[in-house]
Amino acid sequence: MMKRLVSFAFVLALAMSLLAAPLRARAESGTPAEALPVRPVTFLQIDLRAGLDRQPESENGIAALDARLLARTPVEVSGLSLPLEDAIRSEGGALSIHVHDDRVAIQLAGLPDAMPTLVTVLATAMNAPDFSLAAVTAARKALLDRIAERQQNNWELAIEMLRRSLARTGNLAMPRDGTPFSVQHLSIAQARAFYLWNYRRGDIARTIVGERVPGLDAALARISAALPGGKSPSVSSPPLALDAATLVLRTTRPTLSTMIVASFLAPKPTSADFPAMLVEATLMKGILAETAGLPKGLDAFYLSRSYGARYRSLGGRPQLLLYASGAVGRPDQLIGGALALSQMIGSGKLHGNIDRLKSQAIGGFARQESDPRARLRLLRLYREAGGSGDPITKTIAAIARVTPADLARVAKRYLVHPTIAVVQGSDGSGS
Repeated sequence: MMKRLVSFAFVLALAMSLLAAPLRARAESGTPAEALPVRPVTFLQIDLRAGLDRQPESENGIAALDARLLARTPVEVSGLSLPLEDAIRSEGGALSIHVHDDRVAIQLAGLPDAMPTLVTVLATAMNAPDFSLAAVTAARKALLDRIAERQQNNWELAIEMLRRSLARTGNLAMPRDGTPFSVQHLSIAQARAFYLWNYRRGDIARTIVGERVPGLDAALARISAALPGGKSPSVSSPPLALDAATLVLRTTRPTLSTMIVASFLAPKPTSADFPAMLVEATLMKGILAETAGLPKGLDAFYLSRSYGARYRSLGGRPQLLLYASGAVGRPDQLIGGALALSQMIGSGKLHGNIDRLKSQAIGGFARQESDPRARLRLLRLYREAGGSGDPITKTIAAIARVTPADLARVAKRYLVHPTIAVVQGSDGSGS
């Protein structure tokens, strides 16, 4: 187990200082996401059941390969034959395709008036993806390059270790982009079969944020028409259970700085426990910042890459990730302090007014969900859980009602027995 270098007394003092600090203007951080300025861009996400859970273990990487093949399928625009992602860009849009544990997410963004054209271009590619030898060879190379890049990224290495440890099925435990060996042996026939079997009309789920102009519905119908009818076969996973013990995973990369990520099982955004967990995450992020003791004025993006708290689904499980990098000092001290705090919250030893924490949690949530892509994700989760109404407004209102008792209850349930990934780097921390 990682050495606990931060005392309970020290962490308690830091936590109480955060609670006792003057409350900032609540009108600023408590602004609902709907009141924030929104750029005149429409965002569309199309989800299909073609994620990692659908690929056979013997074809590890096939989901990522098919996503790459679709993105590079040639289509005709303005008299030119361009790969899909380039064609979308030439028409003023942006395309990204992400493979997740249980789905593939095709994201399309553009000005409202351009969306019908952009969706039609996408439908053309989805109707006839390029499975030629040249295309598959190029896609294999792109995946191999991505695999090599991930091996030089301490965050990606830590997340991959956690995902494989937390996976509930063997195919979810395999590397997201495959292994060099598996990718090199994926065939044209396998790529075509995976697409035809899993990119099905009956599995389409669409989420739209922004203006919905006339002509968009007709273009979306072309997406449906481009795919085979029916649904892909269902995939079942074992029941989700809380972990019974803390697990520490380690790897060594002498050329990188150390990265430590502690992963806690977390409630889904549709759970009644979610608002309290957001407040807990805000408090722990504050502890990480106070323990680091960095001077003010540092670049916010740099700091967000160095330490923080994030929600993420790993291996089919929602997780709260606490992370710290050797770029900001001793990550073992930072994570040790956060783990000590999680125990104190669960034991009910943390007292004080939590209004400031709730205000910060509301502000952070509102800022994050003002990003249309983040809103797409939240809307999809609510729809899948059968939720109704505006999830952002509901969550903000629920955060405001969180009590200290809620924090203790949620911490006792979730902030126990983390899985910890340690990427041991050249700085010597993390032991």
